[in-house]
Amino acid sequence: MRRLKRILWTLLAVCFLAVSWLWDTLAPLIRAFVDLIPLERVKRAIIAFMDRLAPYPTLAVFLIPVVASEPIKLGSFWLFAQKQWLAGSAAFLFAEILRFGLAAFLFKACKEKLLSIPWFRRLHDLFARAHVWAHEQVDPLKAKIRAALIESGLIGGRGPLLRRLRALWRIARRGSAA
Repeated sequence: MRRLKRILWTLLAVCFLAVSWLWDTLAPLIRAFVDLIPLERVKRAIIAFMDRLAPYPTLAVFLIPVVASEPIKLGSFWLFAQKQWLAGSAAFLFAEILRFGLAAFLFKACKEKLLSIPWFRRLHDLFARAHVWAHEQVDPLKAKIRAALIESGLIGGRGPLLRRLRALWRIARRGSAA
């Protein structure tokens, strides 16, 4: 039971880190995409408007990405229903990029104001601690996998591929016997 619990917590940590990695990886790309939009005056006007808002009404601004992206997603589902897979996929991807791009832009513009809300700061801190916890759960597993790959020669370039795979198989069997 204890081992199953450990496996489930590790899987939860891996999922959390996967989402975090996606956000960390895609956020700069999406931000660059948003920066390509030649509406500097509009962006400045939005930031100026948000600066005038109190912290709680600023939260309502985060409905904008949802309102902007959901009709496009509905359109993508209609395209999927029409068996227009490429167009549907492109529309869905565009909706997600739009949603995350707007959310990243808005969060960057009003992060300090949002963090002035006590429960929001606690939630933000909780996610930061969850990120650290997830790394604590997954890093030993990553180290074991890396050591096994080095020992088998899959990393480091020792020997032909078949010998490396056999060595990796021996290591895996040895680990399952423990």
